[in-house]
Amino acid sequence: MASVLESCTYFVSNRLARETEKIAKKVYQPTGMNPTYSYVLMAIDEKKTVLLHDLADLMDYSPSTMSRFVDSLVKKGYVARDYQWRKVALSLTDSGTEMVKIAYQCLAKMDQETCRVFGSAEQRDRVVANLNEWTTTIETKAK
Repeated sequence: MASVLESCTYFVSNRLARETEKIAKKVYQPTGMNPTYSYVLMAIDEKKTVLLHDLADLMDYSPSTMSRFVDSLVKKGYVARDYQWRKVALSLTDSGTEMVKIAYQCLAKMDQETCRVFGSAEQRDRVVANLNEWTTTIETKAK
């Protein structure tokens, strides 16, 4: 019989997140930031300009949490905020454009590390696809 810790979706998914975080913290060390900040920069880079609330939705964070992330990136000089009445548009500064290049290099290293862990890119991609599918299912059915 499987232990409650081995059969509980909540515990196992959090354990996966903790182990993945350990890998990411090592891989993203060249940025000097927590990996989450690199993903914020990459998301802004992909959109070129994005509203704060849209970025929060995209990354599945509350607007207040995303605002704190952005505050830190603004202080570092990586992100510019443009206040547009009740909306806040975000874009990368020149420094942010340079930092996001490092973040993308770290992402490539993260891909290598996770492929090594899972055995191949195909296996890793199946895991990621399943996690995305299951997360979407939980989001839609748990409401």
